[in-house]
Amino acid sequence: MRVINILQIMMIVLGFAIPRAHSIEFPPEPPKKLIVHTVKSGEELHLLAGYYFLDCRQWENIYQANMGTIVNPNKIYPGQELYVFVEEDWTPPFDLDAYVNKWRPYLLSGTVP
Repeated sequence: MRVINILQIMMIVLGFAIPRAHSIEFPPEPPKKLIVHTVKSGEELHLLAGYYFLDCRQWENIYQANMGTIVNPNKIYPGQELYVFVEEDWTPPFDLDAYVNKWRPYLLSGTVP
């Protein structure tokens, strides 16, 4: 019993002797704008990520925001409405339909131009 009391006292002393870590404050995340995108034929998540984020590898951002809507990230369907969160000052970088028409054949064939 005496050993337990000594251990408890040591833990209390050490607990107060160890400096507590200060919480790290991160800068606030910039405000986002919500875009509701209606999927058209031929569109895929990575093509939409290329359009909205200029980086096809960010398709998971769209998937995570729409996990209740998208069952399989490899299949989205025309007419589905997807939520895309972009920077507040986002403007369309190019024509989405032309972009999909340009890259879709290469995706289907598995080749790169």
